[in-house]
Amino acid sequence: MYHRARSDGFRVIDRWEDGVGWIAHPEETGARASHAVRGEGGGVWLLDPLDAPDVESLIDGLGSVTGVVVLSNFHARDADVFANRYDVPVWVPAWMNRVESRLDAPVERFDETFGDAGFVVTASRLLPGTRRELRIDRRIAHCTFRIVFRRWRW
Repeated sequence: MYHRARSDGFRVIDRWEDGVGWIAHPEETGARASHAVRGEGGGVWLLDPLDAPDVESLIDGLGSVTGVVVLSNFHARDADVFANRYDVPVWVPAWMNRVESRLDAPVERFDETFGDAGFVVTASRLLPGTRRELRIDRRIAHCTFRIVFRRWRW
């Protein structure tokens, strides 16, 4: 389901003016997505990133990386690799208790917003005892950019 070895290459899965998404292991059935998104302050934020050869060329085209954000207790992934590569901290929601011990990089905790990105992160339980939804909202012009992560039983 998930490949734990170093990636041989990545596949771009979406691209827009302020961001790009990629899958570091296109052959895996789990299809773990990573995103680089330009925040309101102009810096680029890496969301749940997985490393792949030459992925920097994809990221650097958006601007300077400001930080790395981990949005699930199970997504520490390569956050510390990117944080050390770009000399930035890893931002982790205050309610997540499993991530920090898995990282070898400086960590910043946040409640709803991280840095000057202009994103709001909220966690909400859809149905008691079933699944939780994590939402990241950012107002861009007249539309809302929303990334929604859903997991069964967090």
